Amino acid sequence: MMRLFIAVNCNDETKELLLSVQDKIKSQSIKGSFSRPENIHLTLVFLGETPEEQVSAICSAISEALRPPTAPFTLAFSQTGCFTHSKKELWWIGAERADPSLGTLKTIRQRITGGLSSAGIAFDDRPFNPHITLGREIKHNAPIVIPQQKIIFPVNRISLMKSEHSGGVLVYTEVFGQELPI
Repeated sequence: MMRLFIAVNCNDETKELLLSVQDKIKSQSIKGSFSRPENIHLTLVFLGETPEEQVSAICSAISEALRPPTAPFTLAFSQTGCFTHSKKELWWIGAERADPSLGTLKTIRQRITGGLSSAGIAFDDRPFNPHITLGREIKHNAPIVIPQQKIIFPVNRISLMKSEHSGGVLVYTEVFGQELPI
């Protein structure tokens, strides 16, 4: 079994901008578990524990979802917030709801999940809320205030990622990637 998810990884320039938002959260927190720079990504589909024999079908679903060819595009991220569950806060930055490219991203996700369903592959089918997790289990004494900042996030590759612990550290590794053709 492999713990898998389908994602859009970000380039170094975008990562630096996202880390500056994360730093603003850190500076106002008394504790938390913050996403490591190399793990920052946008999850399209969370698969969870998946049998290795399903990997080729997942890769096919990704490739098929990008036909007809989908050109690279960008998303604007500027909305920050937190999800609260069991008194624990998960802080994120999300895509602007009015961004016209959001429809393209949702179409790609819908095609991927359709391919996964057709192949009988289980996935988390909660409503899609495009966001990038910046920190989990955040604790603070005063409300966190983050000045709004627009970050342009290029989408030019869809990746199947494996999540595993190595030496007590969460490591994400690309298993398969499909470029969006220019």
